[in-house]
Amino acid sequence: MSASALERRVAILEGAVAVLEEQVKQVTVPAKKGILSIVGSMADMPGFDDVVAYGRYFRVTGKEAPPDWKPGDPIPEPEYEE
Repeated sequence: MSASALERRVAILEGAVAVLEEQVKQVTVPAKKGILSIVGSMADMPGFDDVVAYGRYFRVTGKEAPPDWKPGDPIPEPEYEE
């Protein structure tokens, strides 16, 4: 990956983080507590860790995991077009 492509990628990510930070600031305290209670209650469900792993795979690669990939396997680096 070229330096300019990496710089563009970092700039896009920094912009996305800034947007998310602004959205978090706008969430009211009761809503934050409600979201945390839902996530906390779901964490005890069987298979929740697998769901989180497949979600992480998708967020990192931008693609669904192949059928032979299992939670705990390494997640490949995303492929970027120049």
